[in-house]
Amino acid sequence: MKLVEMLPPPKDERELISLWKNGDESAFNQLFKLHFHKLLRFASRYTSDAELAKEIAMDVMFRTWQKKEDLAEDRQSLEPFLFHLLKAAIVDQFRKKTLPLLPIEQMSSEPVSVEQADDLVQYRELNTLYQESLNRLSPQRRLVFEMRQQQGMSYQEIAAELEISSKTVNRHLTDSFHTVRNFMRKNGEMALFFLSTIGISGFN
Repeated sequence: MKLVEMLPPPKDERELISLWKNGDESAFNQLFKLHFHKLLRFASRYTSDAELAKEIAMDVMFRTWQKKEDLAEDRQSLEPFLFHLLKAAIVDQFRKKTLPLLPIEQMSSEPVSVEQADDLVQYRELNTLYQESLNRLSPQRRLVFEMRQQQGMSYQEIAAELEISSKTVNRHLTDSFHTVRNFMRKNGEMALFFLSTIGISGFN
């Protein structure tokens, strides 16, 4: 009877983190394999540039490797830390105006994996919530909000177009922002993060 070699059980993530922090670089390779594609899928939802999404995900993993000494050895998982870095990186790209939001109509092609299908569903759900938040604005406030957010018009341009004062524009935008943000906040952290990815983090 042929004996089957018994393989050691797979290490859990907490053990991998501990091994990595104590100098086992192969443990980080396993952590990389465990998380990289999840980061890449998430980043890909917010850009039509596959190479940029990959670059962002790679940068997050590299920055995590650099911050090894800052991580607690008994951390159960790297995922919260990784996604904190990833969200900040995506928002930073939007603020630099280098990351175009993928239009929803371009996401309607048949997904190639279950994960992509889930991502598409989540994107559509978040976009629907955002549209619902806009429906809570008065017609005047929504018009001012969209002139600012979608058309990129300045306060002065909006004021001149609508024949109102800049102070009134500011009041409409401030009230609209709070209405939209509070509505999205009630629907969870991802809904709130969605606002940042489309450039709605406040008004200047």
